[in-house]
Amino acid sequence: MDDEKFLRNMDEALGHSQDKKPRVPSRFGGKEGEPVPAVDPDDVKTVWQIGRQTQASHPGKNVAVGFDLMRQACKPGADVEAVAYREPLAWLIDQIAPEQLAPFMREGQPDDAVFRAAAKVPTEWMGVGVVREGPPFDVNEFLRLCGEATETV
Repeated sequence: MDDEKFLRNMDEALGHSQDKKPRVPSRFGGKEGEPVPAVDPDDVKTVWQIGRQTQASHPGKNVAVGFDLMRQACKPGADVEAVAYREPLAWLIDQIAPEQLAPFMREGQPDDAVFRAAAKVPTEWMGVGVVREGPPFDVNEFLRLCGEATETV
C-alpha cells in the first residue's frame, strides 16, 4: 500500500471514530455533592455481612456483590445504591482512624453502633474523576455517632 492510500484510510478511520460519542459511564447514586439519603442500619449490616461472606468464600480474589442480591437481602423499598455507598464507610474509618474506631469493634468486626453511624452520618455523593482531600463525610461526626449509638443501646 502506498503512503497516500494509507493516509486516506487512516483519515477515514479517524473521521469515523470522531463521529462516535465517548462512552459515558452510567451514574451510580445521586449527583456529585448532593446528600446521600440515610438508610436502615440493618440493611447496611446485611450488605456488609454478604460482602464478608462472599470474600471468605473466595480467598485471595477480588469479589463484588451485585445490586440484585442486595435488593433481595435488604428490606423492601430500601435505597440499595445509598446502602451500597454507605456500607464501606466503616472500612474507610478503620483505614483512616483505626484507634478511634477500636472501641466500636468486636474481634475485628464492627458492632451495631458502627452500622448505625454509617447509615445516618451526613455524607455526599462523589463524582467520577473528582479528586477530594478527604472522605465525603466528617470522620469526627461518624465517630461521635458511634459513641451516641453505643450510649442509647
